[in-house]
Formats: sequence, structure tokens, C-alpha cells
Amino acid sequence: MKKLKVRIIGAGPTGLLLANSLAKLNINVHIYDLLSKDQLLVKDKTYAITHSSKLILEKFDIWNQLEPHIYSFKSLLISDSFIRKSSLFSSNDLPSDLSYSDDIGWVVKHSVLTETLIKKLSNYENVNFINKNPVLSFKSDFDFEFFADGANSGYKKSFGLFNFKSSYEQCCLTFKVLLRGTRVKRAYEIFRDEGPLALLPLSNNLYQVIWTSNKIYAKKRMNSSECLLLDNLSASLPKDFKVDQIIGDIKSFPVALSLTVPIFNFKKHIFVGDSLHTFHPVGGQGLNSCWRDVDCIYNYLNRNIIKSKKSILFFKFYFYWNRFIDIFSVVFTTHSLITIFANNNIFLIPIRLISFFFLRKSKFVRKMVLSYMTKSLSFNSIKH
Repeated sequence: MKKLKVRIIGAGPTGLLLANSLAKLNINVHIYDLLSKDQLLVKDKTYAITHSSKLILEKFDIWNQLEPHIYSFKSLLISDSFIRKSSLFSSNDLPSDLSYSDDIGWVVKHSVLTETLIKKLSNYENVNFINKNPVLSFKSDFDFEFFADGANSGYKKSFGLFNFKSSYEQCCLTFKVLLRGTRVKRAYEIFRDEGPLALLPLSNNLYQVIWTSNKIYAKKRMNSSECLLLDNLSASLPKDFKVDQIIGDIKSFPVALSLTVPIFNFKKHIFVGDSLHTFHPVGGQGLNSCWRDVDCIYNYLNRNIIKSKKSILFFKFYFYWNRFIDIFSVVFTTHSLITIFANNNIFLIPIRLISFFFLRKSKFVRKMVLSYMTKSLSFNSIKH
């Protein structure tokens, strides 16, 4: 039987993982990107990895290669600076089916992740990496074309897709910083009136800062001196934290909600990852949700043969329908968190106080919250 031949546009973490998963199915994969393999590594970014993603990486034989180069965290402190309440999550709050683990999650640098995924691809003879812009044609000889080129993909308009986009009028600064006064292997999510501030541990004292605020504040901080920026950061952190030094460059990116509305037709084009959906970075669900897209595609192609236009339609319906609930649950959760906790609205104070009361007092509530954060609504389908 003829092998499937697919094209992937975009060699970010989603495109590279998709290429690995399809290559594992003995599919001929052509992956396109304007950047070379070396250029793809040069990006100062950090990702949070959940248990759902760990399971996916294990399925594609990548976790063992990645694990020695990542840093785990065993506790997560969520706090609200406006009402001055906090709640601590530990590995004891993980759901029963994850009780074997001492880790709540993991943090990995972009360069490490990308290098691992590219190295894994080199083991497959059925993968062709092409460093150029693809020429699109409706009469393509590819069985499928997957678009994983990001939220601003220009191909959406080419295929007449509607993209819903809503700006949070916020901007996110991200950089590495040396901190004292923190707990080893603990991550932090601090809700503030101008937006959440997350600290992801990269080593004992080195943290990745993901600092969301309104665009005016973010622009001022980007243009300020390092000393002034450190003072601003110190004022946003708990008093016992001591900021020593910023490591590397400071990056910024706008924060928006973006959803591409799929069209159920016989065409071979499928959008995945950030090309299909983007969320607010609160909760660290972005990349993990993109990888669940990949897992959904892999599961279908592993069980079904694509041999007609009708089967193409079934595949697209399966993919978009199966991802619908998970995607919209992340949209609802992240948007609700920002609406309720990232402001100084006094009318929302009772809801915030009640929320933290139950988080502190009820282990069952903490387990429910941590289960959703680490496993997602797709966990059972990932396991199978």
C-alpha cells in the first residue's frame, strides 16, 4: 500500500513533535520552515510541561532523551496580592493515578527542547527538512498539509478561514532572573491587578519570569534600565524574595485569545497548535494544548487508513470535534482566571476570598484543580 505523504509548515515545538509522531507511523514527512535548524535553536523562551505532555513525549520515545536536561518542580504556590491570600499545591495533591510521581510539572528551555526534537527526527529516513517557504497549490501531491506556523499564520486567509481574535490589552515580558528567598523546586503564580506573574524554576536560584501587565507598563519596563526593572520586579514579589540579577535578554509579546474556525470540507489542509488556538499564558497550558493536538492526529492515523476524500472529511471531523472540548475548557478557564483574579474590582473580592478558602482548607479541591492543570480533559484519550 502506498505510504501517506504529508507536509508540515512550521518547525516550532508543535511542528517538530508532529513530524516525529507521523514519522513513527512510517509516513513520509516533509517539514518546511524559513529558519535553518541552527536558527530554530536561538530563541530565549521557556515552556512548562505537564503530566499530559510527559505521557505524549513517552509515547513518541522522546521523554528519556529530554528528561536529563529539564528541571522539575514539586510544589506550586498560587497567591493573590490584592487580597493577600495564597494556597500551596504539593505532589501530595496530585490525583490518585499520578500518585507515583513526586513532580507537579517540569520546565524546559526552548533550545534544549528544539535540539532534542530535531535530533530525534534525524533517526528517521522518511523525514525531509526543507529550509524555505512552501509553494501552496490546491492540486498538491501531498495527502495532508498541516499548518503549525503560529497564531499569525498567513495561510488562514489563503484558505478562507475565519479567525476570532480578542486582545487582552496586555503584554508579557519574559526573562531569566537570579532570586534568593524562594523554595527549591517550587513554581509561583502571583495574581496582581495588572496581570499574573509566574516564576518557573530553571535551577535552584534561576527562574524564568513570565510577567503580564497592561501594554503601557510593559513598554515602560522594556525601555527602563535594568536597575529600575529589578526594582519594579521586587515590588511585585513577596517581601522575602531578593532579586539579584537579570540573565540574558528581555523579550516581550502581546497577549491575545485566538481561535481559528475550521471548515469541514474535502481539502487536505489542517491547522494545529498556535495556528488553531492561542490562550492567555496564565496556567501554562499553551504548548501542552498544542501537543494534545498532535496526539489526537497521531491516534487517528494510527488506527485508520486515509484513502478517499470521504475519509479525509472523517479525519478532519474527528480531529476538530475531539479537540473542541479541551480547547474551549482552556479558553474558559484562562479567561475566567484573568477576569476574576487579575484586577482590583472590589465586587469580586468575595469570590476570590471563597476560592482561596477552599483551596487552603480542602485537599479534594486542590486535587481537582491540580488534576485539571496537569492532566487536562484529554488525559484518558492520551493514555490509550
